[in-house]
Amino acid sequence: MRVYCETFGCTMNLGDTELILGHLKEAGHEPVNNLNEAEIIVVNTCGVKGPTQRKVLRRLKELSKMNGKKIIVAGCLPLIDLPSIERAGDFAGIITCHSINLISKVVDQICMGKRDVRAIERKPLDKPCMPKFRLGKVSAIISVSEGCVSNCSYCSVKFARGRLHSFNPKAILDEVRNAVKNGYKEILLTSQDMAAYGLDVGENLPGLLKSICSLGEKFKVRVGMMNPANVKGILNSLLAAFDNEKIYKFLHLPVQSGDDGILASMRRGYTVDEFLKIVNAFKERFEDLYLATDIIVGFPGEGEMEFDNTVKLIKEIEPDKVNITRFSPMPRTEAARMKQVEGREVKRRSRKLSEICRAIGYEKNKCYVGRITEGLVVEGGKRGGYVARLPNYKPVILGNAKLGDFVKVKIIRPEPTYLLGEVMG
Repeated sequence: MRVYCETFGCTMNLGDTELILGHLKEAGHEPVNNLNEAEIIVVNTCGVKGPTQRKVLRRLKELSKMNGKKIIVAGCLPLIDLPSIERAGDFAGIITCHSINLISKVVDQICMGKRDVRAIERKPLDKPCMPKFRLGKVSAIISVSEGCVSNCSYCSVKFARGRLHSFNPKAILDEVRNAVKNGYKEILLTSQDMAAYGLDVGENLPGLLKSICSLGEKFKVRVGMMNPANVKGILNSLLAAFDNEKIYKFLHLPVQSGDDGILASMRRGYTVDEFLKIVNAFKERFEDLYLATDIIVGFPGEGEMEFDNTVKLIKEIEPDKVNITRFSPMPRTEAARMKQVEGREVKRRSRKLSEICRAIGYEKNKCYVGRITEGLVVEGGKRGGYVARLPNYKPVILGNAKLGDFVKVKIIRPEPTYLLGEVMG
């Protein structure tokens, strides 16, 4: 059968899509890049926030009306809000992020004419051992763990991914080794919380990074999102691990709010001062640090003072990138039962913060103009050209380049969220 997969959500979901297609290819099915060519369409869903969930459900309704296509719903949403999927339409099958290993059996039953074939599993899988169909030619997504140790009051992903399940470090190392051997130049390490890696099995993230960086060949490693609550206990060893030139000097540290009262209500497990201690330690160690953070605007209980505290924090840390989310209550979460902030006010605050963040990003990017540095060409640009990543993971758009090459780049122009450059020589 010809199979097409649409993916919503995070890098881990993209990695799960590679696993789904890997299992199906191993079973004799053919992954295709065009929906119209496919006989089976797998939708790998996400339920991390309201707008994403609504977008997924709209897409499921559209696809369910296509004649001759068998639709399989996969991913996190079946474990977060199964009734919403059932209301969206009738589907050939439903699997979860924990039943990827059963996708071939589900497809076999669908091929025999069965409908509504379900594999609603919740037991974690050891994903580094599974077959993969890589979607890219330069970057390899490698999951190091699934689930987390946190209990944020607004989070619905915990209902899908569950408690922390760290993968075997040898299996992770073998997967990195195989990816590099097969020509991949960028390793994207991912999980729900990279800083929590190993807490359940007596391992830790700095040790894993040290092992990965000991491998030969030239490649870069991007460390995914880390919860400040779990960075606190490994800060010094983590800084030492980041010293290695193979590690992008990139820190994705979501703060979510600049107000301690809101952080406590969110149950994030750290204070603003503890967050700042981590940021300042990284900035002091790495002059060109690329700092990314996340903010939830309009969390229940956020008034003008609490929002102003967030604005002050953003102005103080001057992040390169801020992912701003307007709070939306998710099913079965504690925050959904709290008194909500008025919608128009949330939009106003979101727009104000977005303008501030764009201005900060542009000012920071102006400092790169004229600089000559190395970049790794990782993908084609959305509007043409190519995207290269600098040693701190900052994206630069190039007009002419070759995927997978390490090139010398001169920065010629700034934009608020990226740079424009040219290849030297």
